[in-house]
Amino acid sequence: MSRQTDQQLLQDYSERRSEPAFTELVHRYVDLVYSAALRIAQDAHLAEDVTQSVFLALANSAPQLTKFRVLSGWLHQTTQNLAANVVRSEVRRRIREQEASVMNELLSAPPDASCAHLSSLFRLLSLASWQQGCCTAMPKD
Repeated sequence: MSRQTDQQLLQDYSERRSEPAFTELVHRYVDLVYSAALRIAQDAHLAEDVTQSVFLALANSAPQLTKFRVLSGWLHQTTQNLAANVVRSEVRRRIREQEASVMNELLSAPPDASCAHLSSLFRLLSLASWQQGCCTAMPKD
């Protein structure tokens, strides 16, 4: 099986769903994909997730990829794209968690005496703005 070209293995997988052909492709390129994912994600668990996603994309795209002369280029580009998406999602998730934590702190804190006359919604928005440094003074009635 290992003497076949990437294109032959892809064709074999696309036409017959040959597990040995796909397994051979994974063995050939798993290190390349994982190391590229790890360079971008900087996290072993995220890199493993990206690697799995790349090979899932390969399985789904195999019929179209039989025309590619260099499979490693497609795998590398797909790895970069998926890893960048994972990193962006992870950053967004951490920001949302941080914002939720700040909001929980604000909601659980006793109201500031200077804000007592404000509606609870406006007080919450004012405190959130103040916490983010966007607002330095609170409006008075």
